[in-house]
Amino acid sequence: MRQNKRMVSLLLTAALCVGLMCAPAGAEASGGASSSVIPEEASQGAVAQVGDTVTLTGSDGTVLTFSDARLGGTLSFTEPDPYYEGRQVELKTIIAQPGCVAYTDNAAAGEEDYYSVFCYEFAVKSDGTFGVEGWHDMSFVGDTDAMFGLDREMWGYSVVLTAFYADDGRYCVTTQEALDRFCQLTDIPLEEPEAEPLFTDVAPDAWYYDFVNTVVEKGLFAGNGDGTFGPENNMTYAEFLVVLSQFSGDTIPAAPAGGNWYDGFVEWAQPILPAGIADGFDAEAAITREDMAALFGTFLNLYDYSAELVNSGDPGFTDAEDIADYAQGGVALCYQLGIMGGNEDGTFAPDANATRAEVAVTMVQMARVMGR
Repeated sequence: MRQNKRMVSLLLTAALCVGLMCAPAGAEASGGASSSVIPEEASQGAVAQVGDTVTLTGSDGTVLTFSDARLGGTLSFTEPDPYYEGRQVELKTIIAQPGCVAYTDNAAAGEEDYYSVFCYEFAVKSDGTFGVEGWHDMSFVGDTDAMFGLDREMWGYSVVLTAFYADDGRYCVTTQEALDRFCQLTDIPLEEPEAEPLFTDVAPDAWYYDFVNTVVEKGLFAGNGDGTFGPENNMTYAEFLVVLSQFSGDTIPAAPAGGNWYDGFVEWAQPILPAGIADGFDAEAAITREDMAALFGTFLNLYDYSAELVNSGDPGFTDAEDIADYAQGGVALCYQLGIMGGNEDGTFAPDANATRAEVAVTMVQMARVMGR
């Protein structure tokens, strides 16, 4: 290992002790259940995102949990320590959110308030001087701000990233504020991970990708339960009413015993159903574009909204004469508010069915109009 490294003993918090011991081919870990010589690049366990927490599962099965944390991007840079002769570093980040606490039962070690991780530090001074400190065992249990935030004082550095090896590479635990300072001082960019698609049938390069993600994040839409969204599937009247009703704030009547799952939503929608839609209404039929616009229009005339007009004047659709009389006002209002527009050929296509992807686009705009 590194030669002539200094011996360091650092008190981070009342519950945090750090010891430093260097050796040519490894380092001796102290504290925890036992002491052993650990190779420099030995994995400290498997890192995983579990809901809104990040876990580090050690070889003995003990799980260290960071509450309120997430896996972040990757820092790529050249090892600043000359001992390694410019070795490339790929450092993945674990971002500790405000209030994050690291904890574990540490049953295998027989200690509930200590979890030893063999680590070292990439550290930067305020003038950008970059160094590597340590190889030591450190307790990761406790307040992460005290251990990994900007308030941590260590060897005169402005910011310190505590790094360790895991099964799939090197990681560091840090706060967003400390990470931002590190990147600012070193000019090392953070490479954000590519977002995993929410649905197997919604590709990241699809024109509706962001709209689908937005309606899902807002809780307006859900997938089909099998990992798909069905973006090209037609939207039924019942499905449309379910989504639209969420902007009302109303309590939806319960479906009667023995009835259809959507009967409560149809009952709720009676005040906004134009006669042209109510006559012969079929909740399970695919909704048309003009009926969708008509329902938007009657809904907006009944419920408060404060959005300014996006477009003014007559939309001038080339097939305007084909739009049903009961939908004319809704089409015009949707156009003015930017909820719905026409096609590239200048038509509105009133009789065309609306797909789930197309409805997702309109609902993102509706969320804007309703201030949601």
